[in-house]
Amino acid sequence: MGRLLALIASTIVLPLPSHATLVADRGQFQQLAEQGVVQMQQGWWNAQKGWYENRSPADTSLASLWSSYPMMELVAAVAVADPTPANKALVDATFKAGEGFWDPTIEGTGGITWLWGLRNTGNAYFDDAGWWGIAYLDAYRATGKTRWLWDAGRVLTYLQRYAWDPKNGGMWWDSDEDHKTSEPLAAAILIAADLYRIQHKPYYLNTAKRLLAWADAKTLNPEHGNLYSRSATDGTVMDYVEGMMIAAHVQLCLATKQRPYCDRAESLAQASLAEFPTLHPWTPEPDTIYLQSMLELYAYDGNPNWYALAYANATTAQANALDVDGRWTRDWWGYWADPGVLFTPAATLELFAWMAATPPPPS
Repeated sequence: MGRLLALIASTIVLPLPSHATLVADRGQFQQLAEQGVVQMQQGWWNAQKGWYENRSPADTSLASLWSSYPMMELVAAVAVADPTPANKALVDATFKAGEGFWDPTIEGTGGITWLWGLRNTGNAYFDDAGWWGIAYLDAYRATGKTRWLWDAGRVLTYLQRYAWDPKNGGMWWDSDEDHKTSEPLAAAILIAADLYRIQHKPYYLNTAKRLLAWADAKTLNPEHGNLYSRSATDGTVMDYVEGMMIAAHVQLCLATKQRPYCDRAESLAQASLAEFPTLHPWTPEPDTIYLQSMLELYAYDGNPNWYALAYANATTAQANALDVDGRWTRDWWGYWADPGVLFTPAATLELFAWMAATPPPPS
């Protein structure tokens, strides 16, 4: 079945318009993303508390980490696409404030809480820690500030120490050890791989290889193109897990110059293209994680199919996600996702920003 999916994927060719159209659309995505950041800051930022609100118009709660993650990524992606002093300053201000998700009381040594500013968290969610660490890597990409690498490194240590099951392997979803899942595992592999590419410390490479070896041994699903499953006991495949694994293999390929990592990134992308619907396979938040990884793979291998997948979704979102108030609060089919919540418009605008940051294929 896996070979059949790979064969099907190899025959899928996604269309693209002319290069001139792609260049013009890239400029439009840049404009939408930059205007969107301003709109999000005006609509969701709570200056009194120092973080984003969960909904706009305001409710009584601040945004959770999962809701905040695409907003943080949006800020970073805009600065990657257009590295002006003002855009990079917003990255620094946002990510300095984002350190408020670090709760020093967790496990007695500190960790990531699910709600900004919360202390004495109790049960903490390790997938949240993964999103936080990935965002700080993109903050470094946008600014070159090594402080953000330190943040990514400390969250990797936290995941290694408390999420990883030293007896049976795998990563717990939460500190109550309710069940295991691949989101924190894939995030940890990506963080370790990216840190190794940047800092060349053997510890990071060894960590990435060890975690990846367990994932390869325990979570591959041969009935779904050897994509990574939700866990060792649940064969569900999810686009954002595959996205993080694609990105991790790209980083390992770039860092080690070992071709098998590159080949695996491409085979994962091919299998994902066969497995998931081309347009809007899930919801804007996980779909954008998946599509960002496809753009990273395209930047490495130049395969226009990966760019075309992201482009098709970005243009669909552009056509459908804007609501009557001029905010990107609808999903990419034009339906209400969760009205007013931070993460839906932030994820859509984040996709626009990554499209703006990525030069389109030549003619």
